[in-house]
Amino acid sequence: MSIKTILVLADGGPGGDATLATAITVARGFAAHLDVLHVRADPETMVPIVGEGMSGAMVEQVMEAMARAVETRAAAARTAYERLCAPSGLSLAWREVTGREPEIVALSGRVADLTVLSRPSGESEAPLAATLDAALFETGRPALVVPAPALPAVGSRIVLAWDGSVQAARAVGAALPFLRLAQQVTVATAGEADRRVPAEALLAYLARHEVRAQSESFASTAGVGKGLVEQAARLRADLLVMGAYGHSRLREMILGGATREVLTASPVPVLMAH
Repeated sequence: MSIKTILVLADGGPGGDATLATAITVARGFAAHLDVLHVRADPETMVPIVGEGMSGAMVEQVMEAMARAVETRAAAARTAYERLCAPSGLSLAWREVTGREPEIVALSGRVADLTVLSRPSGESEAPLAATLDAALFETGRPALVVPAPALPAVGSRIVLAWDGSVQAARAVGAALPFLRLAQQVTVATAGEADRRVPAEALLAYLARHEVRAQSESFASTAGVGKGLVEQAARLRADLLVMGAYGHSRLREMILGGATREVLTASPVPVLMAH
């Protein structure tokens, strides 16, 4: 498999420039087409459930404020596209659709090899987290989650998280196009990895795909996710690859887990698959 079509979400938010810049970097590396998507929210579906105390005039004010916010986001997304993508020389398409962002990303991502989106953080966490869930669970494709600022390179030095799980195996398959081009690949395992599928078996598998890799085990008292972030920093990685949500999403959301820890703390893009 190669990467020939990349879907990137231009949401007009604070991480938009980094996300577009990263998608451009990846698309150049694979000579891929870049499908840039902006989803405009419908203000009528955004109005909260109101009680009898809210007058019609107040509802109208809320609607107008939401409509202005939607227009501001759309304008910011289009401006970023024109500034960053249009001069890139890549094969490009701009699409602006009105509807629910998770649903549209889920459908659009099924005809792309990779979905690129900003890391949920701060005020964007709830809506972007729902969109990330859609990209991971409803497209059948991997997602590349991008923090800010953008890095000059993506995938030259890769840390590949391995615990022998189904999710990790899917992430390895999704990452093969990156792994084949990388200058350095390090398979990182924690103490709780499944010993029935050791890192040595993965190294042999990767070698058959012409990927030269080394393995390192690590321990972190702060948790597996934070340990992976520490490994990525120590090895000066510019891409972290991991399986997403080894436990249920609800459990990780409430109790925490490696996926949430990495999404919160990683300074480098994270390629995830479930």
